[in-house]
Amino acid sequence: MHFELRSISEQSIPEALAKVERYRLLNEPSLAESICLDILAIVPDHQQALISLLLARTDQFHSHEHAKAAREVLAQIKGNYERAYYEGIIWERLGNARIRNGGAGAGRCGKQWIITRKP
Repeated sequence: MHFELRSISEQSIPEALAKVERYRLLNEPSLAESICLDILAIVPDHQQALISLLLARTDQFHSHEHAKAAREVLAQIKGNYERAYYEGIIWERLGNARIRNGGAGAGRCGKQWIITRKP
């Protein structure tokens, strides 16, 4: 059996974004990320897709590598307030991931990241 992947159309973006949200709620951020990338392949500066991609990537925080990927998306988000807000989300989720994953000094370090946004 051979399956052919189809790209989405610009008209189906609202439905695709609804699926992104659903996958994030189902704790399937990699699937949400994939849909966002499909949307961005046809509309590269789609702000809601960029924000959803950033959030899906923060859902996957296990290391600084994921944080770097989220910050790369942050640079594409328009508006000073929006960039500042989502930068705060990145730091908060990175701090929480650090606390959750444990290790020596994780609690102190994670709280510092949440409060000061500095590694």
